[in-house]
Formats: sequence, structure tokens, C-alpha cells
Amino acid sequence: MSRVSIRYKEKTNGMKSVYLQFYPGIRNTKGEIVKYEFLNLEVYSNPKTKEQRLFNKTIEEISESIRCQRYIQIVRRDYNFLGKDNLDGDFLEYFHRNADFHGPKFEAARLHFEEFCGHSCKFRDLSQSFCEKYRYYILHDKHLTDYNKSLKHNTASSYFNVFLNIVKLAFKDKIISHDYTSDIRPIKWNHDTSKDYLTDEEVMMLEHVKYEKYPQIPQASLFSIYTGLRRSDILDLKWEHFVRRGNHVYIEKYIAKTGMFARLPLSKDALRIIGKRKKEGTVFTELTISILNIHVKKWLESAGIKKHITFHCFRHTYAMMLTEKGISINVISVLLCHKKLSSTQIYSKVTRQMAEEAIEKVNIMGINKQKKGKSTISPELAL
Repeated sequence: MSRVSIRYKEKTNGMKSVYLQFYPGIRNTKGEIVKYEFLNLEVYSNPKTKEQRLFNKTIEEISESIRCQRYIQIVRRDYNFLGKDNLDGDFLEYFHRNADFHGPKFEAARLHFEEFCGHSCKFRDLSQSFCEKYRYYILHDKHLTDYNKSLKHNTASSYFNVFLNIVKLAFKDKIISHDYTSDIRPIKWNHDTSKDYLTDEEVMMLEHVKYEKYPQIPQASLFSIYTGLRRSDILDLKWEHFVRRGNHVYIEKYIAKTGMFARLPLSKDALRIIGKRKKEGTVFTELTISILNIHVKKWLESAGIKKHITFHCFRHTYAMMLTEKGISINVISVLLCHKKLSSTQIYSKVTRQMAEEAIEKVNIMGINKQKKGKSTISPELAL
């Protein structure tokens, strides 16, 4: 535990400035060791009058009071006093430093916040009303960052939660003195929202549509359709991640979004799409996030598909393919590399095809019963 001592520094005007010394030093939010705290107090170096001596005594009492307060704060591990000058710090730079390394979603969340605050935000600007205004903005306003469109509800929820996490981190780092996230309602995730996906017929059609500008666009898209891999994992995919175990080939890698290690068996369709495998290196060498954002849409349009389909919708397509084949929701959750089963529940809805097939089975059961015995339902009621 640090000792706190009062120290003095001679000045040229016959005064001494008063400061505190911490030994050993205390680490601040930037990871720097802080050894001194200047109190903006001065005493006379050589008091000559009664008034000057009284003045010095008063300042020394004030200094001692602050020293005792600091000692108690250190015992309680309350380092708020280190951040008293940090309120003028750049919150956007802090957001950038603590969010972007997490990946594209966090970076996008920061860009939308920067748009909201006009590219300028200090820590002292944060307040409950400020956070509430941003909550309304991210839910309702159109965003230049997103091509002057309103965000989908779940996207807004995701971005706002990133913002709240950064604000809470600033509180934990003792930069701000109040945890505003405890007063702000998060935007709840809507599990009932519909997911756009491709039908089996559309997938089969896409297998015959090439894209000359970026030939790997169809290959990466179809591989995502047949594996459910997210865009980040498609771009990060390396030939070293393909491993043969017995009669099956697996992808074994850490998932970018969750950090979980996954061992995913590949279907014959996935293996057919990926083609002849190399020994090492990146699989989709010519693709980037910006290329996928722009050219997947153009490729789909060239195939005559007018739905609002993004690269992430290929993952939904894979999930719906599994659902329509009657695969257990628990198995789908594993194949999609979800951390929680609740994330997979959205795919557990009964599709129109599944409902129609169920009715057909009921009809067959009814026919079989009629063959065994006469129906007790009158023709009028049957109609």
C-alpha cells in the first residue's frame, strides 16, 4: 500500500508549492505510474509576520486534511482523484482505443456515435440525458454512416450496447464518477424479427452464376451458405484450418466473434465449393469487407435476386436449411457456434414448408384410417 506524504517545492517568488508524494506510485487509467499530486496550494518559504505564520498554519492543516483523505481513498482502492483532470480527455479517442480491436461491429458502433456527437466528445459531456438522446438517435434517426438509412432494430441494439459498455468501462477506470449505464435502459434484442434468407431454388441458381470482377465472391458466398460461417471467419479462413479426421473433413479454428474454438464438419456441398485444397495460406485472398459489402449485392442482382440479402443472410440461409430438414435446435446452435441457445431460438419457428409437410402427413394418416373403416364425418362437414 502506498504511503502518502506532504512535500514542498521552492518557487522563485518566496513561496513553496505544496504537493503529495505517493510511495510506491499509483497506476492511473492510462497505465502510467503517478507519484505526485500538486494541490495548487502555497506557503511562505520564510514567514516573517504573524499573519504569514498563521497563513502557513492554515494551509498546512488543509494539506494534512487532503493527505488523510487520499490515504483513506487508497486503502479503499478509490482512485477517483487521479481522474479529476481527465474529464477534459477525449472520449472518442478512448472509444476508439477500447472498441475497434474487438472487430467490425465495434468499429461500426463507434462510427455511428461519432456521427451523433459531431466528431467531438469529452468525458465531461457524458450524462444521463446525453445517453438518452443517443439512444433515441440510434433507434430512430437516419444515419449517413449507413447510407442515410435508419438502422434495423437489432443492429441499433447491438451498437447502443457497445456504447454502454464503453461508458461503463470509463466508470470502472475511474475517469467518470457515475455509472450512467445503471440509469439507461438498453435496447432489447428483438428475437421475433424476420431474417432474410435464400430458398433452395435460389441457392441452386446462384451456383451457376459467376462474377468476373471478383471470382471468389460466388465461392465465398456459397461456402458460407453451406457452412454458416460469418463474414469475419470467411475472411480469416486459412487452409491450415481444414483438418481431416477419419472419413470427415473439419474446419478447426477460433471463431472471431465469440473467441470459442470450433470444430465444424463439412458437408459434401461445402467441400465441392471449396475445391482442391492447398497446404497453407489465406483461402479467399482477394476479398475484403468493403469488397463483400459492395459486390455481393451486385452478384445477387446479376442473378436476378431482388431480395435484401447481405453476406450475413447466407448464415441465415444455412440455419434455415438445417431447420427445414428437421435438425435439432441444439445441433444447429453448435453448428452456428452460438454461445447461448437463445441466440438460435429465432430459427426454431415453423416455416411454411414445414407446416405444409405436416398437414400432408396428417392427410396421409386420415386416408389410412379411412381405408380401415368408414369415416364418421359427413361430406358436408368435411367440406
